[in-house]
Amino acid sequence: MASRKLSSDTSLANSYKLSRGVASVARPSAPTIGTATDSGSGLMSVTFTASTLGPTASSYTLTSSSGVTGAGASSPITLQEIATGTYTYSVYGTNANGNGPSSSASSSVVVNSVFANSYESIATMTTTTSPSSISFSNIPQTYQHLQLRYYARRSDASGLSSFSFQFNGDTGTNYVRNELYQSDTTASASSATAQTILNINETTANNANSGSYGVGIADFLDYTNTNKLKLVRTLSGANNNGSNVSNLATGLWLSTAALTSITCFVGTTFMNNSTFALYGIKG
Repeated sequence: MASRKLSSDTSLANSYKLSRGVASVARPSAPTIGTATDSGSGLMSVTFTASTLGPTASSYTLTSSSGVTGAGASSPITLQEIATGTYTYSVYGTNANGNGPSSSASSSVVVNSVFANSYESIATMTTTTSPSSISFSNIPQTYQHLQLRYYARRSDASGLSSFSFQFNGDTGTNYVRNELYQSDTTASASSATAQTILNINETTANNANSGSYGVGIADFLDYTNTNKLKLVRTLSGANNNGSNVSNLATGLWLSTAALTSITCFVGTTFMNNSTFALYGIKG
């Protein structure tokens, strides 16, 4: 007898169909919901137990009461909440015949914060008057982290060079740095304590090829937290007439004050068209 699909997919109906040589249209039974756990940033991990009755699911879908969904082949399944709130979670299985029924809802979980991976522009500065420094002041205190992206060139003729940070106008010996440094094929490491500046950003000088600028990214972590010292990490590099340098560094400002201003400066001046863009990262 040729196989044919029937509309009903109840266990009793399918048992009868299988006994008559008719293809099963059964879908997975409802899983048993387990525990929903928040990583602390709204990344939810939800456990469940697949039903041992009926056909096996090839995949599972996790659904939040917020409307956000996630998918996976087995327990646990994760999803990223995009807003704070109180949520429950349920899971259903899917096979070639379609979606099965959902599990019951999990216990409620309060999501107090989310990581939206969202960068918002705070300010961008492009030099036009060859200043010795540029500053971002009155930085908003509404983000989790800050990120500074730059390309810069110095006015002196010292080849591959650098520029430095100071925070909140602090000129005391309150800065610590650690660096991994590569110049062409030579690698080295260095560190320094009791510094008055954080000299951890590579750039080019005025004897580099025309139009050559150093580039870098600096992350300022938990910059509003008044219970910890302030950490910055940078990745930067530059090319000077065929000579290449890259620098991975961390710096520590020995202060628990919230970071409200960042000054970038050199011993000489920045060349025109050096650009500094500050972003806030939501968390």
